[in-house]
Amino acid sequence: MNRVSIAPQAPPKTKTSLFPRHRELILKGNYAASEAAKLCRVGFVPAYPITPQTSIVERIAEMTAKGEMGATYINMDSEHSVFAAAMGAAIAGERVFTATAGQGLFYAHEVLHAIAHFRLPVVMCNVGRPSIPWNIWSDQSDSLSQRDTGWIQIYGESSQEVLDSLIQAYVLAERVHIPVMVVLDAFYQSHTSENTWVPDQDLVDEFLPPPAFQTGEAMAANEHVAFGGLIPPEHYFKFNYSFWKAIQEVEEEAELVAEAFGNHFGRRYHNVEAINIGPQTKVVLVTMSSIATTARGVVQHHPEVGMLKLRLFRPFPAKAILDAFSRLSPDTRIACIERNFLGDREGAVMQEMRRALYGNPFPMRDFYAGLGGKDVPPSTIEKIIHLAKEGKEEVYWVDFE
Repeated sequence: MNRVSIAPQAPPKTKTSLFPRHRELILKGNYAASEAAKLCRVGFVPAYPITPQTSIVERIAEMTAKGEMGATYINMDSEHSVFAAAMGAAIAGERVFTATAGQGLFYAHEVLHAIAHFRLPVVMCNVGRPSIPWNIWSDQSDSLSQRDTGWIQIYGESSQEVLDSLIQAYVLAERVHIPVMVVLDAFYQSHTSENTWVPDQDLVDEFLPPPAFQTGEAMAANEHVAFGGLIPPEHYFKFNYSFWKAIQEVEEEAELVAEAFGNHFGRRYHNVEAINIGPQTKVVLVTMSSIATTARGVVQHHPEVGMLKLRLFRPFPAKAILDAFSRLSPDTRIACIERNFLGDREGAVMQEMRRALYGNPFPMRDFYAGLGGKDVPPSTIEKIIHLAKEGKEEVYWVDFE
């Protein structure tokens, strides 16, 4: 019998990781958020389900039940209760995480003010959706309507950016003692699966140490401690002045945290991202979250069109925007794209851009697009570019039919 000689196979080559000490997984945006909460060693998670964020807290419930995540998880009776519990746990020194959306965020409005002005480093994830008429699809009206509650707001563009932003959010919140809201678009991000680099636990531990804010350590079991008592005018003024000073440091601190994150993990972020912005630019699209992804592809075919992606929205990054626009011609047209409607003539993006650019001559146009989850395809971005160049109106509702 003839024998066939088979040469031994060489061992498979080890795949070189783009990011050492990471795993490459396929994650929906919501699962990226829950994975980030686990990596940040969150100690307390109060939760209430609401579409489209439910799978965030469902996944955390699963991980805590299996012992994969060492957090106390409590299913509360409402979003108001969720944030009241988050406030209490943060006062006691726990690292707290929760998630909400739409009406849940509106219902918690009162407690959002309290958490911010108690200077508690709570981090939440909001999956943006509108309110009335009832709608569960993508919109940023919920989070942008809370811009004056005192929370820092960061907007993600991808599953990767959501995960990375939540890790950065804890460092930032615990450094400046102001809570952080990380926002992702409903369904376009929350339920879309993407390749995501998930760092090893020890890599995150090196970047995010245990919380130094340990109020609870000073509380003996036999002591009675009260928080949130009545504040007379002269002291109330001082509390607000202290917050005012701290919030002015956030823009710079957020950049420092992002720079440290880039050095440690290998992925770079900034408060704003400027693409093709210079003397040759005729139009700048101002975008946030998932619409930014579509706009990226379109501006590649328009050398005269730039894009400014807002990642940090609250406090509004005026310094970074002025720096990005410093080389623009005075007649460059600014096109603000709004996935929000707050009952005013202009959307929140244009309102904030006008404030940041006060005294600058740039003509500005506002474009409502994508409200309530309406798709914003490349053709809509092309239409916005055309109207920004040729249109005479200041405010447009794009693809309205």
